[in-house]
Amino acid sequence: MAHRRPTALEIWGRELALARGATGLSQEAFAQRVYVSQSLVAMWETGRRSPKSPDLAHCEEICGTNGYLARMLDLLVSREVDHEWMDRWVSVEERATTLLSFEPTVIPGLLQTKEYARAVQDNDDHVAERLERQRVLDSEVPPMLVVLLPEYVLHHRVGDERVMPEQLTHLATMARRPRIAVQIVPLDSPCYAKFLGPFVVAAIEGGREVAYVDNQLRGEVVERAEDVAFLRAQFDYFRADALPNRQSIELIERIASQWHP
Repeated sequence: MAHRRPTALEIWGRELALARGATGLSQEAFAQRVYVSQSLVAMWETGRRSPKSPDLAHCEEICGTNGYLARMLDLLVSREVDHEWMDRWVSVEERATTLLSFEPTVIPGLLQTKEYARAVQDNDDHVAERLERQRVLDSEVPPMLVVLLPEYVLHHRVGDERVMPEQLTHLATMARRPRIAVQIVPLDSPCYAKFLGPFVVAAIEGGREVAYVDNQLRGEVVERAEDVAFLRAQFDYFRADALPNRQSIELIERIASQWHP
């Protein structure tokens, strides 16, 4: 079996561990000098977290690395491929108690059919990964999933003539599950002017929230509290103008019937 390629943060974490080791400090002693917990230093060194700027500056000062760690972190993460961010997000999805998803252009991945996903992704490996992620909705205790969709997504053709009716029927079926809500933002909503890009806000253990933001180049896991709070406020603003779940299902099914030849 092929070994998993280390992520950018894992590679950087090893550099931090080497620099710390050169000082002769244990993780515990190093953590005390940086004014953080030993567990956080361990997460830095294993690539599970990256330090905030003030903490990174303390690390540089203690290790005497003169900006090397910061330069390496910037270089490695800026060149990292998408799958690292997605791997991190998949782990968030698996631990989430609630997922608030806003998708302004397509049906979100967790609710896509195989043919719709294939039309969007055009890559069998990516399609398989997307379908595998959907298993979280069938877990023993699935997260509460709330999806906001602009109405025009239901009218926008993806794939051939068979794909859209099948996808919309599936969407309506999933929206009837007890822990899934799909709400459609009507075409005449003034919110449309603020629709810039897709994002998901996840609530995980202890009520902590993180987010995933996507764009044309890459996705990014967002952990900064102020940024997550902004996205949550945007979601609440959009949701206030959306149809309730029952009315949204009726609309989805009506549009699905219009897609049939």
